[in-house]
Amino acid sequence: MVRLIVTGHGKFATGLIDGIEIIVGKQENLIGIEFNNQNLEIYTEQIENAVKEAKDKNDSVIILTDLIGGTPFRISSFVSRNYSDVYVITGANIPMLIEAVLNRENFELNKFVNHLINIGKNGIESLDNLLERTKKSNVES
Repeated sequence: MVRLIVTGHGKFATGLIDGIEIIVGKQENLIGIEFNNQNLEIYTEQIENAVKEAKDKNDSVIILTDLIGGTPFRISSFVSRNYSDVYVITGANIPMLIEAVLNRENFELNKFVNHLINIGKNGIESLDNLLERTKKSNVES
């Protein structure tokens, strides 16, 4: 099984999880850990405990964070170095997390991490670009 840990500043983690659960329903082995400028030792321990619990069950772990270079990313990266099959992805968004919960058992893990990054990138678009592609598609049809 793959445990998904979502973490970020403020209510990022719970907000992202609430959002995807509205769309795809309640998910198992998905946890959110908020960073609210609490003591770094306590926050590190929360991340470490979530990873250790998964590894004790022989689960792999993907940690999804909000911002490259931010405290949640740095602490998650630090913790991940102590384990195999623990991956950290930054820039998490709803398309990425939906893909992660729906397909986490369908891929080789390192390929899945790259797949999730591509899904996340493809989930970012402007309305103008979408309308332009639709217009071009209708002209070509």
